[in-house]
Amino acid sequence: MKQDFFDRLKDYFNEDSELFIKKLDDKYSQGFFLNTNKCDRDKILELIDFDYYKSKYTDDSFNHDFDSIGKSKAYELGIIYPQEIAASLSTKYIDKKDVKLVVDLCAAPGGKTINILNRLDKDVLCITNEINHTRSLILSSNLERLGLDNVIITNKKTKDLVNQLENCVDIVILDAPCSGEGIIRKYREILDNYDIENIKELSILQKELLEDAYNLLNKDGLLIYSTCTYSFEEDEDQIINFLNNHSDMELINIEDIGHSKLKGTIKMSILEDTEGQFIAILKKNSDVVSNKLNYLKPVKEKLIDDFITDNLNLDNYYLYKYNNRYYLSLIPLIDLKQNVLRYGIYVGEIIKNRFEPSHCLYRSNSLREYFRYIYDLNDEEYDLYISGRELKANLDHDYYLITYKGLSLGFAKYSNGTIKNKYPKGLRRMI
Repeated sequence: MKQDFFDRLKDYFNEDSELFIKKLDDKYSQGFFLNTNKCDRDKILELIDFDYYKSKYTDDSFNHDFDSIGKSKAYELGIIYPQEIAASLSTKYIDKKDVKLVVDLCAAPGGKTINILNRLDKDVLCITNEINHTRSLILSSNLERLGLDNVIITNKKTKDLVNQLENCVDIVILDAPCSGEGIIRKYREILDNYDIENIKELSILQKELLEDAYNLLNKDGLLIYSTCTYSFEEDEDQIINFLNNHSDMELINIEDIGHSKLKGTIKMSILEDTEGQFIAILKKNSDVVSNKLNYLKPVKEKLIDDFITDNLNLDNYYLYKYNNRYYLSLIPLIDLKQNVLRYGIYVGEIIKNRFEPSHCLYRSNSLREYFRYIYDLNDEEYDLYISGRELKANLDHDYYLITYKGLSLGFAKYSNGTIKNKYPKGLRRMI
């Protein structure tokens, strides 16, 4: 262990620092939460196909010791999301009243976005941003797997979002880049590369991101700030300095869990049998003049409109075109110009005067009830489908939503007694 980290532990945890050091050799905590956006809690719990036990901190978060959760049926169906328990707490204290627009500034791999959308009304729009392009693709894949629709996924600098959305946002999530002291049980290289100068540099970046978050908030808007570190410079001191600079911001008293030196904030660690997480929630009380939002202009495309009419009982929707791809939404979407990965539901592409639908369209939670043609798999067929195999059946249409226990899994195209598998190759597993 680096001596400088050991010395700081005494400041972080006082007389509990020795116990903390002993617990560093324990296996790291693993958790998941339920995707109640897809189906109700009881049904999810019935379908989970590995051992788990309930967290004492939230109703919909659970611990597990299963090292292959990504190969579980529950994961493939998108009814759970792996996230350490402490990290799942950041949205627990949010009141969904009057929330219309959420922005997640540093969103990948997507846990905070998914968690908050499970807690809010179905017509809330979330702009979920990740500046790192590779990580933004992971974010997009996770949101697609869980079937979340009312999202715009962006790959922007946070200041670009401020220019477009200043004073417009009801909730801003800032899960800030940090030194990662709280996850060294899982990633020991963090300890090997521990550097005080890195903490100082990150605290500067966090301050800049907090300013962008502040400028996005409307009156009564909420800011959720979190890190997975223990550093005062990145946690309590960061919030204290922010409050000193913004007299119109109020710290919302949530719970005193853990070892935070700032009352009303959460600072959990391996001493609470979780990994490290700091959480603070703040409210903006000043009157502000919001930017005027520009909305995307819907388009008409006969091939796609005909496909939707033929395959879905859906009368009212918005169809958009961006970078030669087509997107669908049940609510109007804000025009964010450049560096957008996805607007709502990716519908598909027109290739040589033929429309090719997308996996994303058939994973959508909000469209599930509108599909006309559905094929529900039995257990044997599930294993065949998830591995990319064809199925035999006697059907009467071409495209089918493929479900398991009534839950959307993907789609297939029927022809001459064969259900041709359209489950993406990158998601298939060997059986």
